[in-house]
Amino acid sequence: MDTFKMLNDNTYLSKINVAGTHDSCTAFVSLENMSRCQNLTVRQQLDMGIRLFDIRLHKFKSEFYLIHGLADCYSDKSKSNRLTFDEVLCDFSDFLKANPEETLIISVKQDRGIMRRSFFTAFYKKYIENNEDKWFLKNENPILSQCRGKMVLMRRCKRQRRFLSDEVCGLDFSFWPDQSGKKKTKTEKFVISVDKSATEPFVIETEIQDRYSLACERKWFDCAKDFLDRCECSDKMICVHFISTSYRNKGETLVKTAEKMNRLFGEYELRKDAAHGWFLLDFPTRELCEKIIKSNCEIYKLTGAEPDMV
Repeated sequence: MDTFKMLNDNTYLSKINVAGTHDSCTAFVSLENMSRCQNLTVRQQLDMGIRLFDIRLHKFKSEFYLIHGLADCYSDKSKSNRLTFDEVLCDFSDFLKANPEETLIISVKQDRGIMRRSFFTAFYKKYIENNEDKWFLKNENPILSQCRGKMVLMRRCKRQRRFLSDEVCGLDFSFWPDQSGKKKTKTEKFVISVDKSATEPFVIETEIQDRYSLACERKWFDCAKDFLDRCECSDKMICVHFISTSYRNKGETLVKTAEKMNRLFGEYELRKDAAHGWFLLDFPTRELCEKIIKSNCEIYKLTGAEPDMV
């Protein structure tokens, strides 16, 4: 399913409704009851229209393994081989080679181990260095012409002070505050970059709703829906919506929790005059992906346009 093919080259990425997944690589994972957030592989998610991937990593020796906290991710249901970023990157690269008008947003976070700034240096040297043309690495909000056929790096890890500069290490989401807890419902806003070279210097910010500890009804009505109602995407503001929660009632699985959240989101009417931003879901359905993607046709008045099915 095409997300970006039909849109104008001058459209800011922040002003497009993008379907994404939370903990994207957990289709085959240990500690399933508390760690499995997806039932489809990365390749299957790409076919369904997912374009934003939440990548959680653990570096061990020279390998970068996919994880979710204490849980390990695997390549298939046999769980005989741990999933590495090399395999996931291959899926991303194959997809973009076959669909050069698309783009992928890759959120990278170290989710286990001592949180050292050397993590990003090692990641860059292994997966980006000498392959810079495959990535959008500027710390700015791109328009589609800048990132078609590329992976947009959304960096959720700090960089070493002497290693390159913030301007060429991707969108800097390293100041992302944790939003755990069962009392707060407010979103978090922080600065991504400041363009001091512009004639009129301006700041690019992000506002994120990721209150992942709240019960479904409270998460939706007091948090997710509230942000969806009031958010304002622009060339200077990136809005990120987590339609997911780790809260489970006694005896429930994350699948059941996700069904509740996805039903509430499915009933919500997206605006027809402006984008809400980027969405991350647990166990998304094809119908929800279509809902997000098709909303761009209405926003940008693409009469008669329908996203192509892959």
